[in-house]
Amino acid sequence: MANVLDSVNLVHGYSPQKVEELAKQLQCKWSLIFIDGDHEAPAPLNDTIICEQLAEADALILFHDLNSPDVTQDLDYLKQKGWNTIIYQTMQIMGAAWRGNVEPVRHQPDPKINWNLPQHLAHYSVSGL
Repeated sequence: MANVLDSVNLVHGYSPQKVEELAKQLQCKWSLIFIDGDHEAPAPLNDTIICEQLAEADALILFHDLNSPDVTQDLDYLKQKGWNTIIYQTMQIMGAAWRGNVEPVRHQPDPKINWNLPQHLAHYSVSGL
């Protein structure tokens, strides 16, 4: 199990309420946040709004499933708030938003695949291209 069971805490419930409760309980903010949740509006944006409030000044938020235009609203929201953004060309398309003293991982899309970026992501930079 990769010896991580002692450092993983699974929390049952619905975000963004559970995320906010956990932050209050732990009295902390996070420098790395991974969002892979409900794909239908307004849920993705609600998750992002609370996560932004709980992000450190130096932070990276990673998004899964940007094939969904509703999920892409998250990245749009943070970009409008001054966060840096990039797209990772993967099967489900991932994205990253970061601020402060953070540098996202560079990713080289599989050159054997003819990637087609959905129109709702056309205005974003793609890592490795």
